[in-house]
Amino acid sequence: MQIITTTTSTLVERMEGITMESLSNTFRDAVKVAREMNVRYLWIDSLCIVQNDLVDWEKESVRMGSYYSNALFNIAAVSSSDGFGGLFASHNPFETTPCPATVILPSSDTVGEQKVIEGFLRASISRDPALQVAIFQRPPLWQRAWVLQERLLSSRMLMFSNVQMSWKCREEEASELAPEGSQRHADMSRGDDMLRLVLMGLKKFHLQTQAVVQKRVDSGREEAKGEEESAYDCGTEEELIQLYNAWYDLVTLYTKCALTIPSDIFPAISGIASSMGAATQDRYVAGLWIHDLHRGLLWSAPDSTNSKLDLRQYRAPSWSWASLGATSNFYVREISQKGMKVSTKLFTVNRIAPHAPDRYGTFGRAGVGTLEVTGILRRAYPMDTDSGLPEEAVFKDIPHRRETLFDLKERRSVGWYFADNIDRRYLSEVWCCPIMTEERPPRQGEKQQDGQTSIVEARGIALLLLEKDMNIFMRVGSLWIRDASWFDGCQMESFSII
Repeated sequence: MQIITTTTSTLVERMEGITMESLSNTFRDAVKVAREMNVRYLWIDSLCIVQNDLVDWEKESVRMGSYYSNALFNIAAVSSSDGFGGLFASHNPFETTPCPATVILPSSDTVGEQKVIEGFLRASISRDPALQVAIFQRPPLWQRAWVLQERLLSSRMLMFSNVQMSWKCREEEASELAPEGSQRHADMSRGDDMLRLVLMGLKKFHLQTQAVVQKRVDSGREEAKGEEESAYDCGTEEELIQLYNAWYDLVTLYTKCALTIPSDIFPAISGIASSMGAATQDRYVAGLWIHDLHRGLLWSAPDSTNSKLDLRQYRAPSWSWASLGATSNFYVREISQKGMKVSTKLFTVNRIAPHAPDRYGTFGRAGVGTLEVTGILRRAYPMDTDSGLPEEAVFKDIPHRRETLFDLKERRSVGWYFADNIDRRYLSEVWCCPIMTEERPPRQGEKQQDGQTSIVEARGIALLLLEKDMNIFMRVGSLWIRDASWFDGCQMESFSII
């Protein structure tokens, strides 16, 4: 059965009126809730956006973040797998209704007063699906990619699950089990902890940015600033790193969600990206941020899938996490380890070339294509030590354990290669491009060269050469080089990553 929508052929009919009988169960229940709350206007995406009108969809899709954040409240059918599931579930009220209780504690002495404690007895029920936002077995609604920014940006949300009805806002949360409410974030999952960090961080940085702009105006310095100037003017580096880390955590959660139309990858998160951009005054490029690009490029796809070349062509460049239909993880937590010195001097971004006309706005599209950089390239040969290769005889006399990158000239293993796609795992060769080096103290029992007091490793990306004369490459994986001195003697050169 088809969910009711608005199309160019039904637009006039929808404007004249929509009968309750024509609505799906979830939409009909939402109308009932709105009426009970004395709310006159209700936004339903499939009815308010003309579904087969590309111009209307492009215009409205980039406004969704504003709709979520400025709505009186949002209604979430947490446990419904589709529009026919409805909001209301049948359950035993004794399982959720708390029972008031008074406990009288005897005094510690004969003349002391008794201590009276009032509270509630609550049934022991399974965890509410509405709170399970980041775990593997999430409820249906939290598995939808479009819903992530709705949950993140909504100031108030009324949630209906198969366990209970619950409410949350920026400060309080309440439910049938705890109608008295509790302070927000008292007991939350890692996903909601990320949510709090972003919300609080955005509010703080937005206010700081406004203060800096006003200070410039007051002092008569209203001239335009270059792209290199951002919220680094108004926040400490540590605070900005936390904000960027929260973005990467959210992208990891986002890429675990289902997206019916692959090309929606940027529009479905554009509201969050727009808020981040406004708060940090940073430039958004294909899901990453200019001022944290070195760390942002160090993503990996642990559940990599078969290559989908069509996604790379129209959705995002190969160096962006959005180019794959797979979960993306970011190597950001380890970089800030205590006692580790990080350097990015081996990799410089010179220019990010535009890719497509601005149809969706800055945050609703990739917008950029080629990454023009200066860096180091050195060829290595990957090998899957579990399955082997047809050319395994080439490697059989080279001492190795589970290392997957080999230097055939020096006849030794040099590090690990993590393919973005399953069918890229067996490339005959890749070009190693270091983005960051990390200097750390040697671990106990770690072999060191004479006089060596620290270990310098390299994190980077694996590239496939596409066009030799023009030095054009595409990303095919991430890599970890155990000893960065392997790049000694290599010359810095300019090349492009598409």
